[in-house]
Amino acid sequence: MKIKRATKRDLTSVAQIARVSWRTTYRGLLDRATIERWLDAAYSASALQQRWQDHPIFFVEIDDRPAAFADVYIEGSRVVVAAMCTHPEYRRQGAATLLLDKVRSLAPALPATVDLILGNDAGEGFVERQGFSPGETIEVHLYGKPFLERRWWTESALMRSS
Repeated sequence: MKIKRATKRDLTSVAQIARVSWRTTYRGLLDRATIERWLDAAYSASALQQRWQDHPIFFVEIDDRPAAFADVYIEGSRVVVAAMCTHPEYRRQGAATLLLDKVRSLAPALPATVDLILGNDAGEGFVERQGFSPGETIEVHLYGKPFLERRWWTESALMRSS
């Protein structure tokens, strides 16, 4: 298993991982049309290339096959995990843990956050096992449909050492 900063050539694989991961994870939590509209907007070639140019996207390969990615940026006094997806065939093999380790190494003095749609029990269980704590609940709208997300937080290295 190896992790790297995504290259322009990796963006097609990032989009493919996002599509299969979102469809699997959010089936039953969001309606299909909302999922597809979100994927078409967020993972179009132009949208993904813009994010890639703006901030790091980290990419994991397992046996030289695309397995997972994390889209990460620093906002104010926190590291934001904007998206993290693992292809369903590669879940529970350590790719997401490797990605979160990379996220924590970017700015160890800052806490990290992950926003997850309520009802994504597998995602919430995973981030909790990785040391994140549940925080505020946020109402968001996706194509006119309201839903709730929970923001999960880590402590900064400074907080852990006090």
